Amino acid sequence: MSKSIPIEYRDFWDVPRIFLARYEGKLFLFDCAFDETTEDFPDFYQVYILPNLDAKELADSWAHLSSRAIHCFGKVPIERIRFDPTRRLEIDSTILDELTAGIAIG
Repeated sequence: MSKSIPIEYRDFWDVPRIFLARYEGKLFLFDCAFDETTEDFPDFYQVYILPNLDAKELADSWAHLSSRAIHCFGKVPIERIRFDPTRRLEIDSTILDELTAGIAIG
């Protein structure tokens, strides 16, 4: 059963370009970094699980958060993420359930 999961984001261009979601005790990073080669944003997020980071660690730049990942799920098309109407507050948990189904991550 899906739930609304609050997100924290930085950078917004049509959708959050990098955001965090805490779900079932895990911290997920969705990163859609600007591509200098194409001079545009890609149409997917790279999705990671991060270690539990405290507020102080998250107060700094998020540019290299992916380097802290303990697991990478790979690419998820942006269209698969169901945001709230503002696209700034919440996502539907369905994508997180799909990503973590059958995977034991510590």
